[in-house]
Amino acid sequence: MNDIATLNDIHRLVDAFYAKVRIDPTIGSFFNERLEGKWDAHHKKLYRFWHTVLLRRPDYFGNPVPMHFNMHIKQEHFNHWLEVWCTTVDELFAGTVAERAKFRGKTMAKAFYAKIKRADEKSGKLRVESEK
Repeated sequence: MNDIATLNDIHRLVDAFYAKVRIDPTIGSFFNERLEGKWDAHHKKLYRFWHTVLLRRPDYFGNPVPMHFNMHIKQEHFNHWLEVWCTTVDELFAGTVAERAKFRGKTMAKAFYAKIKRADEKSGKLRVESEK
């Protein structure tokens, strides 16, 4: 199995990941509601984002966090997103960059959730986590 090395590899990873996400019972609805009719544009943006993050090519400029505000995403959703992401990486690739993809997915999920929670708290919409 090869490592992630090219933009075509990024396309393969993003496409495979979102094919799973679209039908996922836990997180699919978040994406499908926001991206109906916009999946192609989303993929193009994510190709550039992960190209920048994983292959260190300055191809993405922007702030991806705010588009995730007001989606009622909980920690368990980010945990599941990460599980699907890491599984997809492992199914397709092996190597240093593949490991970076999983590590960066983990750090991004944690950072995104913290920023979303902080924004909710500032706006007075304190997130109520589900009871355990």
